[in-house]
Amino acid sequence: MTRTGDQSYIKNLNRSIVLNLLRYHGPLSRVEIARRTGLTKATISSIVDELIGEKYVLELGHVPSGGVGRRAVLLEFNPGVGSVIGVELGVDFIKVLLLDLSAQVIKMTESGIQETRSPERVVRQMSEMIQSVMADAPDSPLGVIGVGIGIPGLVDAKRGVVLNAPNLHWKGVHLKSMLQYELSLPVVLDNEANAGAMGEQLFGAGKGVSNMVYISIGTGIGTGIILNNQLIRGEGGIAGEFGHMTIDRSGPTCSCGNHGCLEIYASEKAMLDQYQQLTGTRKSLPEIARLAQSGDAHASAAIRSAASYLGIGAASLVNGLNPALILVGSRVGDASQLIIDTVDETIRDRSFTEPFSPTRIRNSALGDLTCAIGAASLVLHDHFSGPAA
Repeated sequence: MTRTGDQSYIKNLNRSIVLNLLRYHGPLSRVEIARRTGLTKATISSIVDELIGEKYVLELGHVPSGGVGRRAVLLEFNPGVGSVIGVELGVDFIKVLLLDLSAQVIKMTESGIQETRSPERVVRQMSEMIQSVMADAPDSPLGVIGVGIGIPGLVDAKRGVVLNAPNLHWKGVHLKSMLQYELSLPVVLDNEANAGAMGEQLFGAGKGVSNMVYISIGTGIGTGIILNNQLIRGEGGIAGEFGHMTIDRSGPTCSCGNHGCLEIYASEKAMLDQYQQLTGTRKSLPEIARLAQSGDAHASAAIRSAASYLGIGAASLVNGLNPALILVGSRVGDASQLIIDTVDETIRDRSFTEPFSPTRIRNSALGDLTCAIGAASLVLHDHFSGPAA
C-alpha cells in the first residue's frame, strides 16, 4: 500500500519539476511539458491548474495548430507573483536589490557603512535599507518571499552564522537570526563568492555550464565552485577560500594571520598599492581603472600585476578541478578585460591540463550586481526546490 506521505511527496516533487521547467524553459504547452517530464496529461493538467490558481503560471495564448486538431495553449512562469531581496555586504558598503522572481532588478540602493562596522550597527543599517526598497515592492500574491545576503568571509550557511570575516573584523556573528528578528522575513546567508557563482550559473554567463568557478576580486579574493551543477561547500561548509592559498611563504602577513596569501598580491588593495609604488600617488580603484582604459601604462601595469598573480592561483584551480569556465568578477569596469587577458595568458603558461581540456576565462555577466543577484538566487533556490529526499 502507498502511504499518504509518499503520495504527498510525489505530488510536491512533480509540481516542483513542472514549475521549474516553466521557469527556465517556458513558455511551453501542456503537451510539451508532458513530453519533457514523462508525466501523464492528467497529472500535468492538475498541476498546471493549481499553479494558475496560485498565480505562479500564466496562460499566454494559443500555438498555431497548422489546421489540424485543437490549438495548444502556451504557459509561462509569472515572475511578478512575488519579489525577493538580494544584499551584498561589502567591507565598506551595503548594496540592496529588490528583484522579481526571475531576478530582474526592480529597485536598488547602495550606501557606505556608517562609522563603525559593529554587527549591531550594520544590521540596523541593512534593515533600514531593506525596508526602504520593500516599500516600493509591487503588489503581488506572495509579497517579498525572503532576503539573501552575500558576505566576504567564512560562513556557516546552515546556521546563518558569520564564522570569520577578517576584513570586517567579525567572528561568530549570528547574522541570520539578527536580521530575521528585525525584518520578520526568511533570511539566507552565504559567502559572497558562493552567492556570485549561483547567480552567474542561474542568471548570468554560467547558464548551462555544469562545472565552473567564479572568482571575486574585492578587498579579498573569493571563490565559488560549482561541479556537476552542485555548489561545493566541503565538510564544514567553508570550501573555496583560495584567496588564502600561500603563494609566497615569506610574504607579508595577511588579514587571516597567514603569510603570503594570494589576496595580498591579487586583490583590489594590491592594485592600489602597486600603482602607488609605480607613481608615488595614491588613487582610487575607479580612477586607476579609467586611467588603464585610456592607455595609462602605470595603471595598466598595476592591474596586470594583480591579474598575473590571480592567474597563478587560477592555474591551480584549472589543474585541480578542470572547470569548463572561470568567471571573474571585479570592480574595474571596462578595464576588466586586462584582467581576463592576463589571467588567460597565465593559465595557458602554467596549467598542466589546459592543452587537453581548455578552460574558458570570461568576465562576470552580472557585473557589480553579481553578489546581490546571487544572494537573491539563493532564496529563489530554496523557495522553488522540490521536497527534501
